[in-house]
Amino acid sequence: MNMKLVSGALAAAIAVTTTAQAEELTLRAGVFVPPHTTYGVPFQMYADHLNEIGEGVLQIRIVGGPEAVPATELATAVSNGVLDLAALPPSYYKGQMVESDAHSLTSLSVPEQRASGAYAALDEIARDSMGVTYVTTYGDGVPFHIFLTEGIAGLDDLDGMRLRGQTTYNLIFEELGVINTPIPAPEIFTALERGTVDGYGWALWGIGDMGWLDMTSVRVDPGFYNVIINVLMNEVTYDALTEEQQAIVDETTAWFEAMMVEWSAERTATELAAQEAAGVTVFDAGADLLEVATAAYWDDLESLSPEIARLRPLLAPQN
Repeated sequence: MNMKLVSGALAAAIAVTTTAQAEELTLRAGVFVPPHTTYGVPFQMYADHLNEIGEGVLQIRIVGGPEAVPATELATAVSNGVLDLAALPPSYYKGQMVESDAHSLTSLSVPEQRASGAYAALDEIARDSMGVTYVTTYGDGVPFHIFLTEGIAGLDDLDGMRLRGQTTYNLIFEELGVINTPIPAPEIFTALERGTVDGYGWALWGIGDMGWLDMTSVRVDPGFYNVIINVLMNEVTYDALTEEQQAIVDETTAWFEAMMVEWSAERTATELAAQEAAGVTVFDAGADLLEVATAAYWDDLESLSPEIARLRPLLAPQN
């Protein structure tokens, strides 16, 4: 047997196999919550769609939720290339890009943000400060609320109450005289059960998933801010994609943003119906609550970054 021929044939076979395998690129992704939960499901849908249309060319493999990469480390993991992309709220990378938090204050949909130039401006800042690019966003139109275990007669009743909050609620809780109690989400159930807190700050979606409905009596309306979850991709990774691979990302993004309009509306209707069925009543605080919450947040951000002056008219043109 001619070993040179065998070696040559083997090398050729390996080369062909390697080339074939290299044609399909798999991106590693993380999510700030488990992918099967309320705020993880949309990103799972994004990945599933991309994997369907990108078979043989581009794929996304979700490595897991916070058990794989802690939510507070996701942005850094994408910046340094440990992950190729991740889905997470701006509050988790405000330390690296304070301007990201302005995204939570817009009343514009994602397509409207693209049209106004806001999305391109955020992407530019993200590339410069973090080495990542904004791929897409979901959660716009889903407000944050205050939920209480007992009824109130007015907002003044919140003064001195202990409510579970997070950084998103710091300013509005301070304005209302609320004692912000930053309990980790998995411990809220026990805190409510024991009366350690009088309620909690949370977004409109998901309180049923967390098991808090039976201990919730009141939702304070109107909601404020937006549940913004950005899908970030490492800038080097994105720029290295072939035209065909970038086209798959772009097509998936267009499909996702169009699909999410109806999907989000249906989810909101389902959440409101579930809260009503559980006996959660509504305290209407009027427009003042929204105005106070929004104004305080804009003022704080403007004191932290000169870029906010450029972003604000793009994200809130009516103001």
